[in-house]
Amino acid sequence: MSSTESASPASGVSLDRSRSASPRPVIVHIPRRFTKTEWGGTETVIFHLAAELNKIGYDSVIYTSDLLAKAGDADVNGVRVKRFRGFYPRWGLSRAAKTQLDYRGGNYFSLSLFFSLLFTPRLCAIHLHTGGFMGAMGRLVARLRRLPYVISIHGGSLALPPEQMRQLLAPLAGSFNWGKALELIFPIKNVYRDAAAILCLSEEERRLNAEKYPRSKVLSSPNGVDSERFAAADGAAFRAKYGFAAETQMLLCVGSFHEQKNQLALLEAFRLLQGEKLPNLRLVLIGVCYDESYLQMLQERTHAYGLEQSVVFIRDLPYDSPDLANAFAAADLFVLPSIYEPFGIVVLEAWSAHTPVVSGKLGGMADYGRDGENLCFADVQSPEDIAQKVAAVLTNPALAARLADGGKETAREYSWAAIVRRMLPLYGKGDAEAAQSAEG
Repeated sequence: MSSTESASPASGVSLDRSRSASPRPVIVHIPRRFTKTEWGGTETVIFHLAAELNKIGYDSVIYTSDLLAKAGDADVNGVRVKRFRGFYPRWGLSRAAKTQLDYRGGNYFSLSLFFSLLFTPRLCAIHLHTGGFMGAMGRLVARLRRLPYVISIHGGSLALPPEQMRQLLAPLAGSFNWGKALELIFPIKNVYRDAAAILCLSEEERRLNAEKYPRSKVLSSPNGVDSERFAAADGAAFRAKYGFAAETQMLLCVGSFHEQKNQLALLEAFRLLQGEKLPNLRLVLIGVCYDESYLQMLQERTHAYGLEQSVVFIRDLPYDSPDLANAFAAADLFVLPSIYEPFGIVVLEAWSAHTPVVSGKLGGMADYGRDGENLCFADVQSPEDIAQKVAAVLTNPALAARLADGGKETAREYSWAAIVRRMLPLYGKGDAEAAQSAEG
């Protein structure tokens, strides 16, 4: 997959003019933000859902905010993206606080998004990927136009550890929420309750939401993976580019640089692994930087441990970069040390590249992971346990091969085509049949 993005023409002509004569039904996806430069697991999921729907006869569009991007129309590898201006309905937010909210958790309001959605032609369903005001706008349009809408939870508050919740709310300290008045028209509390379905990434999250919304349809709906891309990746090219010799053992972690991703524990584990048993081990950390202070701390700790020659930091690597897929193929072992992870799509990507995995038992991994068969579970709060599990895999070729084979077999169950087929009835049976007919 090559996610290329280009701005719409200066004249303001809509990007769907080539499709204007098509009767294809429209499905709009609404995430809080969607930018190529700050791409993560949520963006990966939304892109592939939209692209797969386009293949089977829908016109799938992403309506989102201008957070961390410019307002206007864009194209991401054939998927249309429309970004709308908006604001945070709070008084007293500092510039630093707004920046933090832009990256994680801000409750954005955009009236232009609401009216554009309200008058979108051929709209047959809305797929929300956020709650808050943007979710409430999707809900209201769905009710006014008598359309179904579903909401996917990409890491909701019910399963979020208390410390992570505290960090999300910290930027709001000292500000006044005048957005309560807007909730008279856009009631946030009803977004989940009224959805045709609440889609959760893990069984734990499904259970928690089923308890909170007992009258709603709450389903487990896992993410998928572009297996072909990672299976065809060139590990040798990555090793050559970054100067890794053939005998070098490469430990890989891919995740945004933020405390939640817990790269510090992996760095501490890597320090413990230095020595006679694994003398040629190197650690590669790849991720978008959400927290500059956290990344700086990791780099300073690396320097203090004298590991500058053994640890490679690669920040803000575009998702469509060949280096990303090649890194998975180049690695001898992939480690996911996150404290909290809604699903863990990077594990599927590692498996698709036939790379063994060590991970915490959380999120989706608790559902699809089988300890000793397709991955090794580790206590992510313990650098010592992470180090022990890493050493166990890297010093046992038979175990590494078994985990890699088991993981690759598991990844085959998570194709985007299969996931979208299971989701179609939620968008409305009649419109799904119309889409298939339009395609055929």
